[in-house]
Amino acid sequence: MAKVIAQTMRDTVYAGAAGNLSIAFGKVDVIAADVDTEIDTLELPIGLEVVGVRVATESGLGEDVTLDIKLNNTVIASAVDVAMQGSVVIPIQPLYLVEKTVLTVIVRDAVATGSISVMPEYVSVGF
Repeated sequence: MAKVIAQTMRDTVYAGAAGNLSIAFGKVDVIAADVDTEIDTLELPIGLEVVGVRVATESGLGEDVTLDIKLNNTVIASAVDVAMQGSVVIPIQPLYLVEKTVLTVIVRDAVATGSISVMPEYVSVGF
């Protein structure tokens, strides 16, 4: 039987409740944001490995509203339903940031009004 040893076998594994997983908080209130409106929520520094994003709304952004979420030009989540109050955790394939990166949400499908929180989950690995 073949055996492969991953490059991560010797990485430090933290023993804290959540290891070294961190979260940043971006929040924005929008009033009648048109379809295709781009909203910059956070600037993330170099050296982070983004592993997911959380999205929450206080009362929804309106009927049929969805969001695309991107880091600079890379879309990490699309068609996130934010029409009604709710929250969702979206895991992504880990994405290492090689430059300062803007977390942007793009309004899709309908005009958006309300409060939205977008919270990237990441591990600080350095550069």
